[in-house]
Amino acid sequence: MRARHYCADCLTAREHGPSDSGDFACDKCGKAYSARCDTAMDAEGVAQCAFCGGHAFFLQKDFDQRLGCLVMAVSLAIALFVGWRAGWIWFTPVLLASVVVDWIVAARIKPVTICYRCDAEYRDVPVHPRHQGYDPHVAERYAETKTVRRMR
Repeated sequence: MRARHYCADCLTAREHGPSDSGDFACDKCGKAYSARCDTAMDAEGVAQCAFCGGHAFFLQKDFDQRLGCLVMAVSLAIALFVGWRAGWIWFTPVLLASVVVDWIVAARIKPVTICYRCDAEYRDVPVHPRHQGYDPHVAERYAETKTVRRMR
């Protein structure tokens, strides 16, 4: 298990291993926080957040979303260019080819477990059967604290 904690004040990330427990301080701003990585896992996967103690998690593909948007934009640009140069009949096949490539890449990328409350990320852990994709209704419960934290 690898866990990534984000500082509540400056949003600096810090990596933790499976045996990290105790009190730590942010490398950038010095804010203290505690981690209990050794008690976060149960037999099925991550059951409790090692940093905030939360029990609400969601799954997300471990892929940079900005890079995914760039790939989509490049695919559209290539499809438009091919359609303009070779005829618009080729526009759709080029887009479909990019969709197939996207499916192949997405199938090979493992999910990351993320805490709704503190945004801690857990990698190299088994997928817990209770954890699903992002749910805005669950995230709304923690939205006020997150907004206040990010406004500092």
